[in-house]
Amino acid sequence: MKIQQYKTKSSNHRIKATAFYHKGFRWKVILPTKVYNYLIDMVKKKPPFKSFKLALAMYYLSLIISIPTRKKDKIYKWGYVPLSSRLLEKKYYKYTRYFDYFLDIEIIQKINYSTYTNTSNGYRFNYSAIKTEGTECLDFEIYEISDKKLNEKILDENFSNDCPHLSKWLNEGLIIDFDNLIASMEDKFCYNKYDAVYSNPNPIIANVYNYWHCALMMKNQIFRATRDDNSDNRIHTNLTNLPKSFRPFLSYEGEMIASLDIKNSQPYFMVLLLERYNDERIKEIIQSIYHSKTDSLIDELSEIVGTQEFQKEFQDVKKSIISGTFYEYLGDEVFSEIKPHRVIDENGEKIEIYRSSFYNRDTEYMEMKEFRGKRNLMKKLTLQLLYTPLKRPAKEYKIFQNHLSMLCKCIELFKTQFEDKDSYKNFPKLLQHIESDCILDFVTVKLAEKYPEMPLWTIHDSICTTVQWFPTMQNVTESLFSEYSQDMNPKFESEDWIIKDKSA
Repeated sequence: MKIQQYKTKSSNHRIKATAFYHKGFRWKVILPTKVYNYLIDMVKKKPPFKSFKLALAMYYLSLIISIPTRKKDKIYKWGYVPLSSRLLEKKYYKYTRYFDYFLDIEIIQKINYSTYTNTSNGYRFNYSAIKTEGTECLDFEIYEISDKKLNEKILDENFSNDCPHLSKWLNEGLIIDFDNLIASMEDKFCYNKYDAVYSNPNPIIANVYNYWHCALMMKNQIFRATRDDNSDNRIHTNLTNLPKSFRPFLSYEGEMIASLDIKNSQPYFMVLLLERYNDERIKEIIQSIYHSKTDSLIDELSEIVGTQEFQKEFQDVKKSIISGTFYEYLGDEVFSEIKPHRVIDENGEKIEIYRSSFYNRDTEYMEMKEFRGKRNLMKKLTLQLLYTPLKRPAKEYKIFQNHLSMLCKCIELFKTQFEDKDSYKNFPKLLQHIESDCILDFVTVKLAEKYPEMPLWTIHDSICTTVQWFPTMQNVTESLFSEYSQDMNPKFESEDWIIKDKSA
């Protein structure tokens, strides 16, 4: 358990990170310094079991902060992060000995497995026991693991994907300008004025920790790239979970990065599904989710979309999606009765502010949210329309159904193929699988074959490269989309990852 400190760095922004080196390093874990110090102190005061390994203990504890950063914008109720026993035992089959010790020394708190929500045991840091002193806004430890077997297990878990043409570009060339990021966003990293005890859910603290963890992961080039075809089949990397405001501080071998985004992406892949459901690739994706239900499902779908009533109704919807104006169409044609809550004057410009309540499955509460402009509200409503369960549909879904009843029949067909209560989730999952097949398994694969020197990353429905390669990437991507969709391209939007001039 001997640790050699090799580097300590302090900045002028009251934030410091300390790194530790072990021979044979291949992976790093990150912990709040006060958690790390408490663990080291308690190991001395209350020695653990005989086979205890500090590296493994730190890895287990680090999951409480690393897992939330992989699921951007998710809120963990009361701060409890569910940890899968299956994944924990892959590192050590007697992993419960570590968590029993953690509970014994009061470094964590636990909430038991719930059969109702089907979630694993949840854990959070016990800040009421972990006393903190000092005035730093944030303080983390970066710890390098020397255990070769543990390293291999962690790497296997964090690079479980079949996209080497993408994951190979997560390398030493990808740099984040850490100091300038912290200098320009210092206010986002301060939390001392808030109580760090979970007497109430505090998403502000959670966001601070998530942001800082993401920045440290990039700074220390602790990369991950995972893909799970049992879930959304997307590739999840440091970039997919990085706050959008961090992107201007990224570069690759000194070059800035730009992205090509699909406008109205989920509705677009819904159009592909409804227009091309008999195509071999898409039919195979349907089969992977609906299994023996596939043939009857496609027969029923064919009957609906073959009617004149559906074609007449779908014409304007499809046109708005392909042109990238679906959210405007929703606001004008379907939800025209929704009016702004208030209008504000911002530098001489009138900004409409809309308010609406949405159910948050993480907190299990209805939450009132505000949106700048009707388009942003419609984006949120679109996700609700796609994800809403049919047994208790949102009131907005009923409005949508009144205007587009035939389209809703198609959506409901995909949501009701199975008896279980989560059957409705298969529809958005299907759209995500079509998206990933198009972008990960077709477009980017062919891009990488044609231009093997082109740096390439994806953020779900966005394809990214350096600014030098961007014009080439954009032209070829549009051509490849035509090939995949049979000339039914979406509307694309390019974005340079540069710092926007707020005064402009």
